[in-house]
Amino acid sequence: MTPPAPPRRPPPVKASGRELLGDGESLAVARFRRRLLGGLDLPEGRGRRALDVGCGDGLEAVELLGRGWDVDAVDLDSHPRWKAIQARYGRRIRFRTASDADLARWRGSYDLVFQKDVLHHVPDPARLLRSLARLAAPGGELWLLECNRRNPVSYVHLTLLGGHQHFTAGRLQALVREAGMDGARAWAREARVWPVESAALQDAVDRAQDWLEALPFWRPLAVYNLVRWRKPARGKKGSPA
Repeated sequence: MTPPAPPRRPPPVKASGRELLGDGESLAVARFRRRLLGGLDLPEGRGRRALDVGCGDGLEAVELLGRGWDVDAVDLDSHPRWKAIQARYGRRIRFRTASDADLARWRGSYDLVFQKDVLHHVPDPARLLRSLARLAAPGGELWLLECNRRNPVSYVHLTLLGGHQHFTAGRLQALVREAGMDGARAWAREARVWPVESAALQDAVDRAQDWLEALPFWRPLAVYNLVRWRKPARGKKGSPA
């Protein structure tokens, strides 16, 4: 199986996923996505190819689309929301189910590889990281977003009650080194779903999260750990993206 062929470069499209709120997503979840993804210094696509691995409902892939990427979005199982997104954006974004074996055949195909909240689900995360690194073209970037095991709220809610075995920042960085991703940049982001459906209250929550994120003692406890790595051009060492 080969990766989908990119379509002819479409005109720029403004997309954020917010226009799909009527398809079942609450304001609280939409604001969480906006805070987590909107604050990322993701490169502009300019028609280049991106892969969203473990895309779930597909709205992270829509964020990449809105930044000018031609997006392939894959998961082990399909999601009902894919049809609505595909109907709205057509060939600008392509969803499909894919296995590890499929990913192994797509080596060097993408200028951006994006992964959110997938790594902690697999039995051998370092192996998956090596596979993701191989998907990136020379000079391409790999972005990892993983919930932080040390965040006190997430630990109770997601680890103790939900059974999710998230990583600490140190463990995630160790896995990145083990996968040979030298020179990766790591940092933290305070972003969670606050279950209120008032825009004014969500604005206040955003300000509170900005304040909390700026506190040095809180950074190791922030909700998300992020890693950005640029694959070296041939014959060069890895470098921070």
